[in-house]
Amino acid sequence: MEKFVETLFEKCALAAPDRILVATDLTDLEYLTPHIIAQAIACPAHVTLVHAVIVTDSLPVEAAAVPYIDMSRINRDARLMLMGAAREITAHGICCDAVVRNGYATDIIREEIKRTGATRLIMGTHGRGKLGQLVLGSVAQELITRVNIPVFVVGPLARHSLRHVTPRRILHPVSLMGDYQESVDLAVEIAQACRAELTLLHVLDRDIADAINPERVLDWAGNALAALVPDPTDLVPRVYTMVTTGKLADEILNAADQTDADLIVLGADGGHRFGPLSASAAYQVLAAAKCPVLTLRHEPHPHQMDARKREEVHFTFPV
Repeated sequence: MEKFVETLFEKCALAAPDRILVATDLTDLEYLTPHIIAQAIACPAHVTLVHAVIVTDSLPVEAAAVPYIDMSRINRDARLMLMGAAREITAHGICCDAVVRNGYATDIIREEIKRTGATRLIMGTHGRGKLGQLVLGSVAQELITRVNIPVFVVGPLARHSLRHVTPRRILHPVSLMGDYQESVDLAVEIAQACRAELTLLHVLDRDIADAINPERVLDWAGNALAALVPDPTDLVPRVYTMVTTGKLADEILNAADQTDADLIVLGADGGHRFGPLSASAAYQVLAAAKCPVLTLRHEPHPHQMDARKREEVHFTFPV
């Protein structure tokens, strides 16, 4: 009973956090702020804004060769910008504080998650292709598989639509392999809290489906999705299912367009070939989605890691 209550509490904390951490590079505050305010009011939650200032020693040689960089002024200007954003947020009755620290962004964000006890991280990503992933995109790409709390990411194509601030249609891709139930439960909790329609999506590898029995495989996947929610037709709004074949990231983006999704809830870890999205595939969705994406890291069980090859050999569909 105690374990059940603890698990229930954890699910509620993930779906409706009481502490939110916002990682910002200061250029993204304008489009992140409406999401911060909406989520903090809905929960309600305490908000911490954090900005990491890269120290000169960690910059490339060319940048570090600049004769003089006034770090104290950089830190002061960053604090002033964060304080201005914090005032805008507190004007809506939300408790908000701001932190500026020197160092690598990923390290500082993980430390601040631990210090604040945050159960949701909000951030933006610039989605600048391979070069961007090496600079700013790499922070989001690394964090989605390294932190154990949901990460709410606003990509470059989702910045200018305020209708996504309060989701009414949510899409959740489901792997049907590995520890996927946790993200399904999170998606259901968020959908019910927002009174939003939820669509569970499963993407089949086209070669596998064609090699076995396409019709049977589609029926099997549809039934498996429906079984994930005890009685999806009794939920208000109800839960829908969708099965398709093709490339995973492409089909997720296509389904988001078809369902006019306001939010994509995405499980990510790359535990095995049939599991949730790898960091690179998940980043493709983050960078190209026309709506925000909420990612949840799946923690592979030890026996899954040992049995990965057996799963790939014995993963079969009804024929």
